[in-house]
Amino acid sequence: MQACFVTDGNINSVWQDKLSKIGKCELTVFGFNGLGLVSYKKELNGETEYFQDLARLSKQTDGVVICACDTDTYGVFRHSIAVSDKGRILGVTDMAHSLDDSEFVSGGSYRVYETSAGRIGVIVSEDLFFPESARVLALCDADLIVCIFKKLENHMPQIMLRALAFANGVAMTLCAKNYSCIADIKGKITFASGQDVVKTEIKIERDYRLISSRRRGLYKDFTTI
Repeated sequence: MQACFVTDGNINSVWQDKLSKIGKCELTVFGFNGLGLVSYKKELNGETEYFQDLARLSKQTDGVVICACDTDTYGVFRHSIAVSDKGRILGVTDMAHSLDDSEFVSGGSYRVYETSAGRIGVIVSEDLFFPESARVLALCDADLIVCIFKKLENHMPQIMLRALAFANGVAMTLCAKNYSCIADIKGKITFASGQDVVKTEIKIERDYRLISSRRRGLYKDFTTI
């Protein structure tokens, strides 16, 4: 799969200046820089056209465009990811977990999108730290899992990406401010870049493992003496 990662610049400026020179890609992934803050109230009132711009871009690229954003639902803020495919918005997925005292609250559940580039699952930011996130998407037969962070503060996201790609047998990508990478089903980083716009190839493969677990005697009853 031909993919393009955009780690800096909004969707309109990047398309005019750089993406048009790269050419068509089956998948284009933007970080949180792509849309910024999106107000559902303003979108519904026609004051802004962020999602419409995203749909237009996917039509121009003739492929799938995935972009993270902060959403404002009448004063309730969430980290989200919007997915469009060939001129149509397929949906918006919110981060499922809220950490510490963040002003951003948890939203809807996980989702695998049926796209022209295959079945793509999305993980929003710190949801990557919860193993069930990738597990659910893999069990829903995702061909690829895309995770988008705002900014990487340490190496933990890359570690989790590699571990979950290996554990679930599905390729995973990570896009953040000034960084993008791909982990294959063996947990190996096959691509990493600090460029603001970069084009690469993603190998789509699945690894279904037969797993058996010890049940009898694994847990013991605890009694009070």
